[in-house]
Amino acid sequence: MATAKIQRAGVCFGIGRQGGLVVVEVRPHHDTISALKGVQVSFELLNGVTLEQARKILDVLNENVIGVMVTTASDESAGDKAEAASG
Repeated sequence: MATAKIQRAGVCFGIGRQGGLVVVEVRPHHDTISALKGVQVSFELLNGVTLEQARKILDVLNENVIGVMVTTASDESAGDKAEAASG
Protein backbone atom coordinates (compact mmCIF):
# COMPACT_ATOMS: atom_id res chain seq x y z
CA MET A 1 0.00 0.00 0.00
CA ALA A 2 1.41 3.42 -0.92
CA THR A 3 1.30 6.29 1.52
CA ALA A 4 1.89 9.96 0.84
CA LYS A 5 5.18 11.45 1.96
CA ILE A 6 5.29 15.24 2.29
CA GLN A 7 8.61 17.07 2.28
CA ARG A 8 9.09 20.81 2.80
CA ALA A 9 11.88 23.30 2.20
CA GLY A 10 12.26 27.03 2.51
CA VAL A 11 12.78 28.80 -0.80
CA CYS A 12 13.53 32.13 -2.36
CA PHE A 13 13.29 33.17 -5.98
CA GLY A 14 15.75 34.67 -8.44
CA ILE A 15 15.82 35.81 -12.05
CA GLY A 16 17.71 33.78 -14.61
CA ARG A 17 18.05 33.50 -18.35
CA GLN A 18 17.69 30.32 -20.36
CA GLY A 19 18.37 30.83 -24.02
CA GLY A 20 16.78 34.19 -24.77
CA LEU A 21 14.09 33.77 -22.14
CA VAL A 22 13.79 35.47 -18.76
CA VAL A 23 12.82 32.92 -16.11
CA VAL A 24 12.02 33.00 -12.40
CA GLU A 25 14.09 30.35 -10.62
CA VAL A 26 13.07 28.54 -7.45
CA ARG A 27 16.07 28.45 -5.11
CA PRO A 28 15.70 26.14 -2.10
CA HIS A 29 17.56 27.25 1.04
CA HIS A 30 18.81 23.70 1.73
CA ASP A 31 18.93 20.45 -0.22
CA THR A 32 16.31 18.82 2.05
CA ILE A 33 13.81 17.44 -0.47
CA SER A 34 15.20 14.20 -1.83
CA ALA A 35 12.87 14.20 -4.86
CA LEU A 36 14.34 17.54 -5.98
CA LYS A 37 18.05 16.74 -5.56
CA GLY A 38 19.77 17.73 -8.77
CA VAL A 39 16.60 19.33 -10.16
CA GLN A 40 16.26 23.00 -11.05
CA VAL A 41 12.74 24.45 -11.19
CA SER A 42 12.13 27.62 -13.20
CA PHE A 43 9.01 29.44 -14.37
CA GLU A 44 9.08 30.62 -17.97
CA LEU A 45 7.58 34.08 -18.32
CA LEU A 46 5.48 35.23 -21.26
CA ASN A 47 7.26 36.66 -24.28
CA GLY A 48 7.48 40.41 -23.92
CA VAL A 49 7.78 40.46 -20.12
CA THR A 50 10.50 43.00 -19.40
CA LEU A 51 13.27 42.57 -16.87
CA GLU A 52 11.61 45.26 -14.73
CA GLN A 53 8.30 43.35 -14.78
CA ALA A 54 10.15 40.15 -13.89
CA ARG A 55 11.72 41.92 -10.90
CA LYS A 56 8.27 42.98 -9.70
CA ILE A 57 7.05 39.39 -9.95
CA LEU A 58 10.17 38.29 -8.09
CA ASP A 59 9.54 40.80 -5.30
CA VAL A 60 5.96 39.61 -4.83
CA LEU A 61 7.05 35.96 -4.71
CA ASN A 62 9.88 36.59 -2.24
CA GLU A 63 7.57 38.61 0.03
CA ASN A 64 4.75 36.07 0.06
CA VAL A 65 6.06 32.55 -0.60
CA ILE A 66 8.07 30.98 2.20
CA GLY A 67 8.46 27.38 1.08
CA VAL A 68 7.70 24.56 -1.27
CA MET A 69 5.96 21.29 -0.45
CA VAL A 70 6.49 18.11 -2.46
CA THR A 71 4.18 15.12 -2.03
CA THR A 72 5.43 11.76 -3.25
CA ALA A 73 4.03 8.26 -2.94
CA SER A 74 6.24 6.03 -0.79
CA ASP A 75 5.86 2.26 -0.84
CA GLU A 76 5.66 0.13 2.26
CA SER A 77 9.02 -0.58 3.84
CA ALA A 78 10.76 -3.84 2.91
CA GLY A 79 10.06 -5.19 6.41
CA ASP A 80 6.32 -4.59 6.03
CA LYS A 81 6.30 -6.40 2.66
CA ALA A 82 8.18 -9.40 4.05
CA GLU A 83 5.83 -9.59 7.03
CA ALA A 84 2.76 -9.43 4.78
CA ALA A 85 4.18 -12.16 2.52
CA SER A 86 4.89 -14.52 5.44
CA GLY A 87 1.45 -13.70 6.75
